[in-house]
Amino acid sequence: MAPPKQEPKKKIEVVETTETIVNLNDPVKPDDQLVLSNDTLEEIHDNIFYIKEPPKPPTQIIYSYRKKKFEPKIEKSNGVLIIGLKSALLHCESTEANIQIENELCRKPEDFTAVDEVGEIEMMEEEQENIDVLDLSEDVAEENLVLLEEGNEEFLNEENELDEMNEMEEEKSLKVVSKEDFEPVHKKRVLKEKSIESFVSLPVTKFCTVIKLKNKFNFFDRYVQTKSISMKDKYTQTRIKKYVKFQMTVLRGESYDICKNDFMKQQEKKEEEMRKKMAAHMSKKQAGSKKKQVTHDPKTLNLLNISKTIERFVNLLVTDAIAQDFRYYEDPSDQFRNKGEGTLMLMWNMVLKKEKIFTVTDMCWNPIYFDMFAITVSIPQCYLSSTDNPDVGYVCVWLLKNSSYPDFVTETDCGAMCLSFHHQFGYNLVVGFRDGGLAVYNINMLTHEPQYKTDLTQTRHMACVRQVVWGKDLPSGELNFFSVSEDGTVCQWLLVEFEMVKIVIMTLIIEMDPEIELGGIKQTYYAKGTTITFNPNNDELYMVGTTEGYVYKCNTAMSSFTKKFRAHEMEVNRIDYNKFDSNIFITCSNDFMVKLWEDDSEGPLIMINLRRALCDVHWSPFSSTVFVILTVDCHMIFYDLNVSLKKPVCDQLIQSAEEDRPTRMIFNKRVPMVLVGSSRSTVITFKLSPGLRATMKSPKKGVLISVETMELEKLYAILDTFRKKTNKSVTS
Repeated sequence: MAPPKQEPKKKIEVVETTETIVNLNDPVKPDDQLVLSNDTLEEIHDNIFYIKEPPKPPTQIIYSYRKKKFEPKIEKSNGVLIIGLKSALLHCESTEANIQIENELCRKPEDFTAVDEVGEIEMMEEEQENIDVLDLSEDVAEENLVLLEEGNEEFLNEENELDEMNEMEEEKSLKVVSKEDFEPVHKKRVLKEKSIESFVSLPVTKFCTVIKLKNKFNFFDRYVQTKSISMKDKYTQTRIKKYVKFQMTVLRGESYDICKNDFMKQQEKKEEEMRKKMAAHMSKKQAGSKKKQVTHDPKTLNLLNISKTIERFVNLLVTDAIAQDFRYYEDPSDQFRNKGEGTLMLMWNMVLKKEKIFTVTDMCWNPIYFDMFAITVSIPQCYLSSTDNPDVGYVCVWLLKNSSYPDFVTETDCGAMCLSFHHQFGYNLVVGFRDGGLAVYNINMLTHEPQYKTDLTQTRHMACVRQVVWGKDLPSGELNFFSVSEDGTVCQWLLVEFEMVKIVIMTLIIEMDPEIELGGIKQTYYAKGTTITFNPNNDELYMVGTTEGYVYKCNTAMSSFTKKFRAHEMEVNRIDYNKFDSNIFITCSNDFMVKLWEDDSEGPLIMINLRRALCDVHWSPFSSTVFVILTVDCHMIFYDLNVSLKKPVCDQLIQSAEEDRPTRMIFNKRVPMVLVGSSRSTVITFKLSPGLRATMKSPKKGVLISVETMELEKLYAILDTFRKKTNKSVTS
């Protein structure tokens, strides 16, 4: 290897200069530097912050309307209290803490008198205004200061030690001594001088004695003994009952009569208790002590009404063509179709939220305003388990005048499943929820809070509420409604003084064969209610459908059903009475079947198998022989018994089956319109063509016959033909 190259050595040149050498440690000063003396440089200047308060406003006067004169205005302080806390803690070096320590150490001031060679020293007392202070030498003051420090250390270290002899000596009063005897005595006394460094010397000008404080929580020298309890013997004896022997024969009829009389007495007691409750509620209602008066700002209410009116005008201008068709247009193509055939004309499409998880669960037209309807929106049960979305719902009231946004909307804590308008007071809206709760809203109020609501524990169903229906008002004037739930009960709810009274009027019990037993105890099986419908001609009769396919015929005056029959193999989705004859009703189910029933009949008169799941079915309010079926695949099918049962008069696709799924359908009794609710919180409105709403007309010549009579005759004539067919099939 080659050796490393060596760097060449640098040469150092020495240059002689005549300039002065500058020390690098000396500071560099400018020529015009101000020269200050050492005393001025060593002077200490404190940093002081001054608070400059804002200028106060000049004195002002105000006029008092009550006193009718000018008065000076009360000036407020410029200071603002940021925080203020009440506490019992003191800083150890504060004056308050020093005074407290002094009071603890100097509890008993001494009366010291000494005899001087020149004269006597006056007695020292705390109550005197002028106190003569003894002038002691500096040596005595230093000794007293040392003694005080030692006394305080002993006091702090010996808190728990008690000495009875020392306490008695300290409690004795000191005798008057002369100045010669002062030297041995003053060692027990302490003179405190001014000092701000510690609490050893305090700003006092009197003699004190150090008193040892007694521990208040030391009970070592105290004795406690419980009082002896004297025992006493006391004897009791029950009275001997007299036994009476009797003998008689009991027949089966006598036992039946006794049980029947007992049952009647129990029913009378229940009725009396109910009358008393109703009387008490009526007295409270008349007194009006609990009534709430809801007041609104008239300016806010007026502004809200004006804004709603402007919004309706704008929407009517945007959808003017649809409004004109709804009011005046009639489809002329029905003239070229067969009898009873027609089509559906699309009108408005209303959407609350464009989300797939929200679906319309129920709909209802307002009985007073023909262009107002309400819907309930919630998340289906299948989506709740697979997503993190909360179980929320919406209650919306729409107007045909404003299809862009609902006129009334409120969010609920749980999924809203059903609703119903009161038949007389159209502003009362009852809503049922998935968790079994119920609420009554007043849509006329600005606040969207419910007027009545069930509690979380007692007054509610144990499962989802499937349908609610308003009942006839009680004779006392109280409003009431009925609800059916999946917990197997039908309940009546009374609205009394801003509270809901629950009455269970029916339990849906299914007799299982064989019976279910758990631990040797027979278990009762309750059917899950899905729908409830009241007879339009009799307010006491109603029918309930269940998920098991049973239909119960019940009476509100009885606690048990009058009739039960198996209508379908799967869940009963809807029961609807004929609008012209209440003895005829129709049912639909998920078993693809639609059945037409006659009251007190053993089986259905008509059965139609559509081979697809069904959502809803309704009788047409315009014709006694037309009913409409809503299927899962988004088809609306119209059947007319007067035309044919094999072929529908109208089978129309209402929307795309891939994107949406229909859920509910409802007719408007005064306007030829039908509503369809579907998924994605969408409501679609259709107008019926003249062929689908055609009614019987009275002959121009002869006696005038009402439309209802002619519709009933047409229905009875068709049903007679079906009765004859069923009788022939039974006989054969």
